[in-house]
Amino acid sequence: MAGVIIDSHVHVLPPAFRERRDQMAAADPWFAACHGDRRPIATAVELIAAMDAAGVDRAVCFTWPFRDQALCVECNDHMVAVQRESPDRIIGFAIVNPASPDAAAELRRCARLGLRGVGEVNCDAQGFALDDAAIAGVVEASVELQMPWTLHCSEPVGHDYPGKGSTTPDQVARFAERHPSLRLIGAHLGGGLPLYAHMPEVEQLCRRMWFDTAAGPFLYQPSVYRAVVDLCGPSQLLFGSDFPLLKMDRYVSAFDEAGLTDSERRQLMGDAAATLLQI
Repeated sequence: MAGVIIDSHVHVLPPAFRERRDQMAAADPWFAACHGDRRPIATAVELIAAMDAAGVDRAVCFTWPFRDQALCVECNDHMVAVQRESPDRIIGFAIVNPASPDAAAELRRCARLGLRGVGEVNCDAQGFALDDAAIAGVVEASVELQMPWTLHCSEPVGHDYPGKGSTTPDQVARFAERHPSLRLIGAHLGGGLPLYAHMPEVEQLCRRMWFDTAAGPFLYQPSVYRAVVDLCGPSQLLFGSDFPLLKMDRYVSAFDEAGLTDSERRQLMGDAAATLLQI
């Protein structure tokens, strides 16, 4: 299989955050749920090493969906530096709390500094709802700046786990319907939204969204990737590992079992992301 390989969902944090882990966990319940028990916090250096080991060319890189907008700004400063240090490897996304009155201005600053999108936005972590009037300004700014969103999405059924959340497919669908000009990536297969695309109106919606595979091996059988491609189109499914939660090569065997054609596999592994991000 030829073509660029892009991991569309990875996380890194500033190295100093390891030393501040307990302080940040005490202040941010979502961070505590996902990182308070010594789960790995990855640095950009570790990410590049993992990419090299897995044969990944580029990665769409997030920090963390902090509720505190000041922490988001700190993360964005770090992401700008990471992208500048490895411009051919890292595609940096900004993080803001969409409900913050300063969020739109921060996005404009990040766009001027070269960040390419917004994410991973998380309603549960950041204390807002997708139908909150307070987030309209940051959505409008994202459209204006041509910055796609990666939105943390949650399955309404299945087992519970730290960080699952409650942003279920019905909420995601209504949000996408309200904002047709926003390029929206549903993380974690959109909480299963594309599986509702047997309904014609949902199929139409899903064919203008994207869905990443982050944490897929924890949640789904490999046949889900075949189903999403069939229902939504091969250009709407993006390989995302959720590094450092899962190693990038964990997905290869699942994709092998999914029965994708070579062309579909190229779209999944990077061509679709390259088109979306215009790289």
